[in-house]
Formats: sequence, structure tokens, C-alpha cells
Amino acid sequence: MLVISQKSWSTTSYDKLSAEIVSLATAWRRRNPLLQTAPLILLPLAEQNELLPALPDLNAAVGAIAQKACAYVAGAARVREEAGAGHRVVGFLFDVDGQTLLSMPKISPSLVDGFVDGEMSALGTAASFPVARTSIGQIGVLAGEDILFPHLVRSLVWSGAEIILHPTSETNDHLFAARRNARAARAFENTIYVATASAACGLNGERRPSTSGVVDWMAKGTEEECGEDAIFPDLDIEKLRRRRHSIFSVQPLHLRANLFADGYKKLAHKKLAVLSQPKSTDTWIREAKNRLAAASDVPPPPPSAVESYDVLLTQNIKKIIQRDSDVDEVRRENIIEAMKLPARLASNPAVRLVVFGEFFMTGQGGHGYRSPITLQRLAVRYPGPELEMLQDFALKHKTYVAGSSFEIDDKLPGHVFNSAFILNDSGDLIHRYRKIQCADVWGSLPDTTPSSVYDRYLDAFGYDFLFPVANTPLGRLATMVCFDQAHPEVARMLTKYGAEVIIHPSSEGHGSGRAGWDLARQTRAFENTAYILSAMPGGIYFNPADVGVPSTQMRGHTKIVNFDGSIQGVADGSGPCILQGNIDLKSLRRARANPLTNLAIWDDPATYVDQYAQNVGLANNLWGANPLENPYVGFAPLKKVLRSYYERGIFVPPEGLAPELSASRKQELPSAKKLPTSLSDLKKMDGEFIQI
Repeated sequence: MLVISQKSWSTTSYDKLSAEIVSLATAWRRRNPLLQTAPLILLPLAEQNELLPALPDLNAAVGAIAQKACAYVAGAARVREEAGAGHRVVGFLFDVDGQTLLSMPKISPSLVDGFVDGEMSALGTAASFPVARTSIGQIGVLAGEDILFPHLVRSLVWSGAEIILHPTSETNDHLFAARRNARAARAFENTIYVATASAACGLNGERRPSTSGVVDWMAKGTEEECGEDAIFPDLDIEKLRRRRHSIFSVQPLHLRANLFADGYKKLAHKKLAVLSQPKSTDTWIREAKNRLAAASDVPPPPPSAVESYDVLLTQNIKKIIQRDSDVDEVRRENIIEAMKLPARLASNPAVRLVVFGEFFMTGQGGHGYRSPITLQRLAVRYPGPELEMLQDFALKHKTYVAGSSFEIDDKLPGHVFNSAFILNDSGDLIHRYRKIQCADVWGSLPDTTPSSVYDRYLDAFGYDFLFPVANTPLGRLATMVCFDQAHPEVARMLTKYGAEVIIHPSSEGHGSGRAGWDLARQTRAFENTAYILSAMPGGIYFNPADVGVPSTQMRGHTKIVNFDGSIQGVADGSGPCILQGNIDLKSLRRARANPLTNLAIWDDPATYVDQYAQNVGLANNLWGANPLENPYVGFAPLKKVLRSYYERGIFVPPEGLAPELSASRKQELPSAKKLPTSLSDLKKMDGEFIQI
């Protein structure tokens, strides 16, 4: 149903555009003789010219072409303001009758080409995120750099988008690959199709890099190969709907949206006001300087600060603790074995930080029979004897140490958190973080997230403790854990609190969805101009007494990601090893001082906070007074969210599966077989063994 054009077009030559669209529609129909639906033709961002049309004139011209071709037509173009002062980029979608289905003003400023003189945006104001509900699917449009801002994509998804059309233009600079990766990450993070159109050459024949194509939530799809005029990808909208219906790893369902909404409200209140709509290059530069100054309003580095240092990431093989009698012995053995890996290099003067992975002390815990009480037996306290072993390591080698474990905090007795910590080179505990987006949502890893006990958590610690950042001689250090990195909201909030280096203990499984996880990781670094240090396990012994080959489900691939989204280094397989890399804070701060590189300064929560505060995602305070009663068993909260999404039209149920809906919503949907409600197979899932 989709045709992506890579040919340049201009609003000064509608006759040429008409001939091209009619030709593409004809070519599509030859390739799809049995399909009754009309094609959807996606155009790149129109070429800039001096004679920009008013929006009504653009709508009339392109709408007439869509009607002539009997096709849906989408794209983006610059249109002049009615007052004649300035212009803006507007994304559009027309139906086969030439009617305007979507008109979406671009929100972000021009960053790839630099601040364009006269160009305005919808930055800083509450945005609407319109979605067209068509026979093809539910469609949204984001033009240009808007796709690089994860909250805008998420907001469109919560408005109902299944397909996001992305008309743009590209240039070959040092961030070209990172932008391309980001488009694939958006599809993964939201279980959507992202379709991109950019011109392979300009109107004058100049060659350009193109990123045209479609990518799905598995980071798979159809992409341009050699600058061809058009691409004919296939979109299976029912496959997408079945994937969303499966619940598992569908991030828009289980994001802790209400927790983030509270933070966005705080940030929106204290942000600098956007200048009275910047539209000249000079006013955009002034706005950029204001935003850079606000972003740098953080404590200065300590006197002993360094600008460059080396890090060691450990990739250990851990033993799962299965019996109460094994806890102390196996936990101690895991720590000792993990510390052996970096011990030889840790005293090197250049090495200042050693990172251990998620669950490196205990493994995931109790293979196949986890409960809140079994996690209590595995968990440690900060400080405690386990951290004392690591404190001795830090003191001996004069290095910072980071990692994660199950943790008990007496301020919330009975609850077990999946926590990360940082020790300084004197052995002091300077940072701890509790995982926000966790596999507890499946019901098979019964730890507690801050959102699950939200009100009690804020009473005990306050909101800022959700996103702690340690100001150290090694830069502003933060942590997130495993599944957090698949949700862009976590790293962005850490960046808003000043993070420069995000330490990421993880225990990702191995599967066909590996590409989505890795592209998301690289995109976290790029979109936040921050280093990402992902330490992962090289394998697991399920039986502590086993001396044979460990499970191959954990396959290593520990990674260091540079702040531009490029991979600095990777442990290229399973097994125990260390990965050494370098952190260059001076280079990072140079990149952050460039307003065209620093995406985070253009992230305005006021634009999208209403979308996050509309009762989407998992509710807060799901864990009741009894810490032993796991509220997530059987996917019950997620099934409730999914049902509400169907009710509200955010998701569309797949053919043949009809969930329980209200009477009014049932009337809008075709008749279908009743969905089986048995989830007995979910009992087989083993917590963090996420089937990616």
C-alpha cells in the first residue's frame, strides 16, 4: 500500500509533481492488482525556494493531485505565514478525494541544515498530535528533526498512530548514521512502522545521502539501495496489531507515564520561556544561547576533576542462587569471581571507573519459582558486607566502582528494589538508583519499582531521588538498569538532571530482536549527548554446583557507546572478559555546547506533558500494603491498560480477536471471535529473560 518517492519536488511546479504521483500510483497498482485499497505515496520534504505558498494554496494543489491519482498523498513543505512574516514546515496527508486528513506543523527547529532564516516552529507550546484513521491504518506525520525527539513519537502513538510518516531531507555529516539509527529505535520503542522519505538528489542534480525506507519494531524493513526514484515496501498492519496484542515488550503499554508526567510538569514550570517565536537566524541563536545557559546550570566539577579517563566494563558469568542455604556462599563467590576480571588492569593510573553488570552478585534469582520473599533473601543493603568487598576493591585500586543488585531499604520494609550504585575511589557510597522500567510488569520478577509504591516512595525520598546524578571528578555520573534503556524517557530525565555518563548494568537476553535493543542504546547516547556504558553478563550457571558449559541465553556483547551514538567498543561474544574504553569529557562538553548537536536543550516538556498525563501506561501505586502480594501476576495491570487502549482507539485489535469492550466501542468494530483469556503459558516466563 505504500510508495516512497526519493525524487525532489518543489511547490513551484505542481504539474511535474502531479505527473510523478500519477506515475507512482500506476506503478503500485501494476504490482498489486488484487488489492482494493488505494496506494499511499510519501514524498520527501519539498525543496526550499523563495516563492513559498500559503497553506490553503498548498492544500488545494496537492489535494487536487491526490484526487487525480486516486491515492493518499503525504509529505511536508515550507509554507509562509498568512501575515507574510516567516514560514514554517508543515507535514500533510490527503485522502483519495483530495481532502486534508492531517496538517502537522513541525515542532523542532532546523538543526540538520542549521537555523534557517525566517523559519518558525511550534516549539514551546502545547502541541496537538493528530492521527488519521484510514482503511490502510492509523497514520501520523512527523517532519524533519521531529522524529529525533522521542516524546513527540510517543505522543503520536498515544493519539493512535500505527504508522508514522517521516518526510525529511538529509545531509552527510558526522551524525547521519545516528539519525538513521534513531528512526529505527522509534519503531522499536513504540511497536510501530516508521516510513521515511528523503530525496536522493536535489533539483539541480546534486547527490544526497538518503534514508528512505520503512522499518518495523524488529528494526527490519525495506530501505533504499542505490538512490532509486521510488521504493515499494510492504506494510502488514495486522501483524503490527497482533504484536501489540501480545502485550509482551510493548513499551507504550507499560511505560510509567504518570511518574514521568509529574517530572515534566516540574520542568515545564521552570523552563526558560521561548522568545516571542524565533524566526530569524539571529533570534534562533539567541534562543539557543539561553537554552544552553539553562542546561549548564549545574554544580561545577570538583577541584580534582579530570577531562579524560579510562573505564573497565566487566562481563562475568554468574551463578543463579536457588536455595536459601546457598545465598551467602554463592553471592560472595559471584562477587569474588567478578572482581577477578578487572583486577589486573584496575590499578592502571588511566583507569578510574570499573562497572559490573546487572545481578552480578546473585543472578536473577530462584530459577522458575521467584516470589517477593525469595527476592528478600537475595537482596542486600547499602551499605552492607557485599558492598564492603567492593569498597575494598575501590580503595585498593583507587577507582570508582558501579554495578547493580537486588536491594532492601528499611524505609520501605519488605520491598525489594532492583538498584544500581556507585562507589567513589575512597569506597564511599555516592549514588544509588532504583530501576523504573522493570520486568516486574510481566509478574515473574516480583521486585518493586518506585512507581509501584509511588506515594510512599515520594514521602520517603522525594521526586528528585528518582533520577539521581553524582557530581564527581569523573563528570556527572548516573545509572539506569537493563530495560530502562529501551524507554527513552529514563535517560532523558537523567540528562535533564545533568548526567554526562550513564552507567548501564544490564542482563539482556539473546534473540532475533537484538538489533532493536542495540539501536535504542545507541540512540540514548546520541539524543542525550551522553556516554552509555552497558556491562552485560557473558553467561549464567543455573545450577551453582555446575562446572559445565553455562547457559548460552546470555551472550555478552558488553558495549561502550560514544556520545554521538557510535560504538566505541564491544565484547564480541559470550564468556568472561573485560572491555576497556575512554571517556573524553572535554569532547562531550564541546558537543553539548553546539546547539545543533545538543538535542536535549530543544526538548520542551510543555509540548507533550498533556499526552503523558492522560492516564496512559501503567498506573502508579499498584503495589498494596502487603509487600508479599505481587500485583503484576498474570499480566493483570497490562491487560487492563490494553483494554483501555482498545476502548479509546489508541490501539486497534487485530482481526479475529475481540477483547472485552464497552457497548459503544463494540459497535465501531467488526464482529470477531472472542479472545481466549488464558495466560497459563505466561507462567513459563522467567523474569528478566526477555524474549527479544
